[in-house]
Amino acid sequence: MTSKPSLTCEALLKEASSRIESDSPRLDAELLLSHITGLSRTSFRAWPEREVTNAHAEAFEALVQERVAGRPVAHLLGHQEFWSLPLKVSASTLIPRPDTECLVEVALALPLPRQASVLDLGTGTGAIALALASEHVGWRISACDAEPEAVALARENAVALGLNLSVVQSSWFSGLEPERFDLIVSNPPYIPDSDRHLEEGDVR
Repeated sequence: MTSKPSLTCEALLKEASSRIESDSPRLDAELLLSHITGLSRTSFRAWPEREVTNAHAEAFEALVQERVAGRPVAHLLGHQEFWSLPLKVSASTLIPRPDTECLVEVALALPLPRQASVLDLGTGTGAIALALASEHVGWRISACDAEPEAVALARENAVALGLNLSVVQSSWFSGLEPERFDLIVSNPPYIPDSDRHLEEGDVR
């Protein structure tokens, strides 16, 4: 009776990378395998011949199939890092993107008061507001979103990170009390729902 060939990290990653169509297929595969096994991406390079259990291999294959079908990695993992903060994500909001960190950098460079009042319109996951809150604990930061699911998600992220953030449901200023802010930031969805790019990669 012949035994089944061993399943190694490198073999699984190589095979998955050949099927995933994205700008970074190897990275996608490593993130998914790390999520399933609990192993770091560094360990995949240091010990490529490490064997993977059949259960982990099957779970990994299930995620790879979803990735091949176009589901974003962040949705498969359930989280996305932004400004070094681990944020929970869901299909109800757009996925925080690295280029949005430029907005955070610009905001932090402004000559604002030590106890500035800041508003984030259309907060989504709360990424921008929470990034600012992590840098300036003295700022009074508020955020709003028209979608109740986004409001709940931003609140959940704030609690998980232990950051002070007030989040309310409001379509722009319509549900907000009149108030003067030192800074208003926003990075609303700017791609039409009909744009084909929303069906590609992680632009969701």
